[in-house]
Amino acid sequence: MYSPGVKPNVYIVTIIINCLCRLNHTVLGFCVLGLMFKIGVEPTLVTLNTIVNGLCLEGNVAQAVRFVDHLEDTGYQSDSYTHGTIINGLCKVSDTSAAISYLKKMEERNCNLDVTAYSAIMDSLCKDGMVCEALDLFSETTGKGIQPNLVTYNSLIHGLCNFDRWKEAATLLGNMMRKGIMPNVQTFNVIVDGFAKRG
Repeated sequence: MYSPGVKPNVYIVTIIINCLCRLNHTVLGFCVLGLMFKIGVEPTLVTLNTIVNGLCLEGNVAQAVRFVDHLEDTGYQSDSYTHGTIINGLCKVSDTSAAISYLKKMEERNCNLDVTAYSAIMDSLCKDGMVCEALDLFSETTGKGIQPNLVTYNSLIHGLCNFDRWKEAATLLGNMMRKGIMPNVQTFNVIVDGFAKRG
């Protein structure tokens, strides 16, 4: 990766780690991270978030949480992307309750979480058949001033359509459009699919 007299910079090394993680070789990403420390290249938060994302993509969310805890113990400051990645990872492995617990823990620590983290949980709740809980979280989120995005609305509309709650889905779609968020192909696919299943 480097030759004597030529020291790679943090951007090049982060790209290499990202490539390894996206190829499901996060263990090798850790090796490159270790090499970074050895040659005196200080990783950035982007570098470390890349490892966290790689662990989550591989389903090793518990290890990602331990890694973030270790980083924070050594002085690195995590951000909303870090926590959003872990929450999304927990949802992807169908551990919605752990994602909610992690979200509450981060809120207690006054971490700034963005709409992505909340949307991941709402989507997971809907997939678990817990649409009422997803709608409660939606209300709580908007009450905090966090604006929902298209992903948020699509998840909730899909959840409502799956339980034949058409009027609520239509109301949500109308609210979304009034806020200037236009439906996309996925939105229409959800609605058409719901009608097709309904017969």
